[in-house]
Amino acid sequence: MSDIDGKEFVLAGVVMKRLLSGEQTAGQFCLFENKSDGDTRTPIHVHANDDETVYIIEGEMTAVIDGQPQRVTAGESIFLPRGIPHQLMNTSGNPCRYILIGTPALFDRFLKEAGHELQPGEVAGPPTPKEIERLREASPRFGITLLSDWPSPK
Repeated sequence: MSDIDGKEFVLAGVVMKRLLSGEQTAGQFCLFENKSDGDTRTPIHVHANDDETVYIIEGEMTAVIDGQPQRVTAGESIFLPRGIPHQLMNTSGNPCRYILIGTPALFDRFLKEAGHELQPGEVAGPPTPKEIERLREASPRFGITLLSDWPSPK
């Protein structure tokens, strides 16, 4: 029997397929396979209570960590520690597929509130004002702070 959940959500234009939920891992982590169409960017944000690890399966992304961009390509991974502002962008014009691991498992619950379940036939596009509002409302409940710009260097 497979533990794969397979439910797909959309957040910030990215399709996120839940492979393992926090419920399945006793809260230790959650696991997603994400797809970006080539023109997506998360808001600049900070997680207070969880870390993210990203592994690129195909394509490329730019991870901006504390204002410093880093290109990440297929076969490479990057760690996004809590407390550090970051942003994930795929502005390459080409699709990107990547694994996202949230530790501990908070991101899966956040995604259920901030995103929406992918509907049959739906093609993910830029977030609508309603989706942005849902993201803004859910973020503080999960220790996520959305930033309008990069903080000044210390």
